[in-house]
Amino acid sequence: MKKKYNTAKISNDLIESFVKQNNPIPFKILFYLARYDIPITKDKEIVKFVIDRNDLINYCNIDKQTLYRYVKKLINTSISITKNDEITYISLIPKAKFILGTNKLEITIFREVLELILEVKRRFTMINLTNLMKLKSKHSIKMIQILEMINNYDEKVGKRKTYTLNDFNLLFGTNYKRLKTFENEVLKKVQKELDNNSLLSFIYQVNYKKNKNGIGRPYAYSITIDLIKKQP
Repeated sequence: MKKKYNTAKISNDLIESFVKQNNPIPFKILFYLARYDIPITKDKEIVKFVIDRNDLINYCNIDKQTLYRYVKKLINTSISITKNDEITYISLIPKAKFILGTNKLEITIFREVLELILEVKRRFTMINLTNLMKLKSKHSIKMIQILEMINNYDEKVGKRKTYTLNDFNLLFGTNYKRLKTFENEVLKKVQKELDNNSLLSFIYQVNYKKNKNGIGRPYAYSITIDLIKKQP
C-alpha cells in the first residue's frame, strides 16, 4: 500500500460489466484503489486494507458526503466472474468501515475482485488517472478505455478502430436504434469533454452503405474512431 501511481492497470472485463450500471464516481473510487500495490495472497479469500479517506476525496474531486453515498452503492453492486465452466456472482466491496475521529477508510474485498482491479493475467487497460479524474461522464471514461486500447496497438498498426451501432451499444451499455442518435447523444458529448480535459481524444468518420435494393440514400453503417494525442 506504500506505492501509488498516476496510472492504473485494470481488467477490461471489469470495466465493461461496471460501466453499464454506474456513473463516474464509483469508477473513480475503483481506479483510485487500482493505483496501489496491494499484496494478494492465494490462500486468503478476503483481503483487508486501509486507505486515507481525505486523499481519496481530494484525488477523485468529490466531497465527503458523496464518498459515503457511493461507497454504500459499491457495497450493493455485484458483478459476475466467468472462469472455465463457472459463473460467480460476487459483491464488489462486501464491507467498508469509516473509522470515526480519523481519516481512515477500511476496505474489505474478495481476492477475486481485487485480482480484476489489479489485473495482471488477462486483458487489461492502462489508464492515466490524472486525466480520468477530471471527467464527469461515464461514457467519457469508457471512451478513455477504448482510446488507451487503440494507443497500445503495435506501431505498424494504424491508431484507429471501426465500430457498428451494435458494437457501441454493447460497449457503452446503451440501446440506441440509430447510429445518428448515438452520435448526437453520446459521441459528440464525449468528444467535447475529452478535448477539454484529456491528453487522449479522437476524431471520427461516419461510414455509409448503399441499401441492398439500391433505392434511397446510403445509410450510416459504422463509425471509425481515430486516436488523437495532445500535448500538455
